[in-house]
Amino acid sequence: MKMWSPLSLNESGEPPSFDDVMLVPRYSTIKSRLDPSLASKLGPFTLNIPIISSPMDTVTGHEMAISLGSRGAMGIVHRFMPPTEQAKEVSYLVDYNNMNEENNYAPIAVAIGVGKKEKQRLRTIYSEFKKDIDWIAIDIANGHSSIMREMIDWVKNETHSDIPLLVGNVATGEGFAFLAEAGADAIRVGIGGGSICKTRIMTGFGVPTLTSVIDCRKAKESNSNFKNVSIIADGGVKYPADLVKSLVAGADAVIAGRIFAGTLESPGEIVVINEKRMKVYRGMASKEVQDDRKGGLRPGTCAEGVSTYVSLKGKAYYILEEFCGGLRSAMTYANAKNIEELRRNSVFIRLTSSALEESHAFGTKQ
Repeated sequence: MKMWSPLSLNESGEPPSFDDVMLVPRYSTIKSRLDPSLASKLGPFTLNIPIISSPMDTVTGHEMAISLGSRGAMGIVHRFMPPTEQAKEVSYLVDYNNMNEENNYAPIAVAIGVGKKEKQRLRTIYSEFKKDIDWIAIDIANGHSSIMREMIDWVKNETHSDIPLLVGNVATGEGFAFLAEAGADAIRVGIGGGSICKTRIMTGFGVPTLTSVIDCRKAKESNSNFKNVSIIADGGVKYPADLVKSLVAGADAVIAGRIFAGTLESPGEIVVINEKRMKVYRGMASKEVQDDRKGGLRPGTCAEGVSTYVSLKGKAYYILEEFCGGLRSAMTYANAKNIEELRRNSVFIRLTSSALEESHAFGTKQ
């Protein structure tokens, strides 16, 4: 059986995605699934659960950020609203933290874009909450760009480099190094892999998220100056196994949208369609978002996202528990007491299409 270490997987054939690979179980001395620590470094902080909800207008407002953050994960408050509304969202997080114990602290991460209006957005929020913000997330489609570099420089100057920067997205080790050298503390890795993203079919550009993570991990380990820069896998996380594979491949955390869309804490009203309770989930480059937020698509551009409805799922806490349970179980198969041991103890194998089908529960098929 041919096995591949995480950083050699990209040389195993075609660029791998989550469904192309599986991890090989090994001898374990872990006595309980509750023994391993899920904690992971994210820049200067530690996340007790390495999961972040995406800064999308149908995923993360203050309710999601509080629900995830108070349990050890994190949510990034989206930017697709007027700056005063976003500041109000931040105020809810500040009030929550002021009223709760330190062990229930919810990190405050705020998304901004690039350009003149986004600079004013940051000024509006920073002027009121500069002592409260834990992360500034510079959120654009292609972070490997001059406009991103200019925005990083501006934000660092505006904030006196006091607040860590979470930036992205990039798809290559070269892009990771570019942002790390620019001063990013955490970098979102993945282009075109989201469930409601059309970038790959509209442009032909993109890299499988797992492949991107491995390439960025290689870049990180090739330069000691990058050792404290975190990698966040972004796009295509459907199952707990995708979280596990991301961490093994070199990510320090994952960002996810769809798994949290449709939860009670996600923004948006509950609607009833064909007697089913649902919520809207839409890509931030979709026509619907452009119509709502920017008065429509600019001439000469196209939508690179779609909008859909997802079934109501209940509380975000249940999703978090499912993913944490899968990760804990994975760590027992890898004989790992922490994320670093999970990465060190794991090897990949490539799958055939039949092996992939065998990997999913099929006992209910008629």
